[in-house]
Amino acid sequence: MLGMRVLNRIFFVCCVAVALVWLSGCSGGADFGESLSVPQDRHTKVDDVFGAGKTLRIPADVPFNVTDAQRFSSGQAEAKSSAEAGGKAECSAGAGPDGNAWAEFQLGHVLSHRGDKPYETTVTFSATYGYQMGGELSAGSATPDKFALKVYIMDSNRRVLKRMMLAELDLVKGPTTWTGTQSPAFDLTLEPGLAYHLVMAGRIEVSSDVERSPSAQIQVESLDIEIVPR
Repeated sequence: MLGMRVLNRIFFVCCVAVALVWLSGCSGGADFGESLSVPQDRHTKVDDVFGAGKTLRIPADVPFNVTDAQRFSSGQAEAKSSAEAGGKAECSAGAGPDGNAWAEFQLGHVLSHRGDKPYETTVTFSATYGYQMGGELSAGSATPDKFALKVYIMDSNRRVLKRMMLAELDLVKGPTTWTGTQSPAFDLTLEPGLAYHLVMAGRIEVSSDVERSPSAQIQVESLDIEIVPR
């Protein structure tokens, strides 16, 4: 009896752990991918660059220092994600009956301002990317819960200063494929004593409880970030 109780308790703990992993990935809303923590020794110090009026281009001048990728799947499902310092990233997820999965990436850079005066800059994200969704999709059945790609700027006080959704799809409309380039630009004031996260984030969530097979993919062929002092 004691052994059975121990086994039951282990089984319960394992189930709770799996549920927590799944729930932690289901961030929901537009704030996905914004819980980053990058050690200070990996930040790029900008005082010499912008103090001299120079432009900083990433990854041409320095490789990306934010290259996070996460994934989870259970049941009949699979998930993949990756992010590279050279500017490539992707995430994909697919689910069969009674399966669910999520995949996410964050690709970008953290700047650190240690000087004593603010810098007025313009930040441009130039991204060439594609996305596709497939599988058997229809309203009221198994559909991907989330398909989103965005760029954002966040300071070290966790304030999101800029956020722009590049793709956020209604996946019940059926298979779709798209490729192209976007270059959103933002005016940004770098204040002394703060760090700034300049990040592109992508996320896919899929789930299925019937005989359907939803799937989706986001693939970033290249990302360049240019910070120009004004």
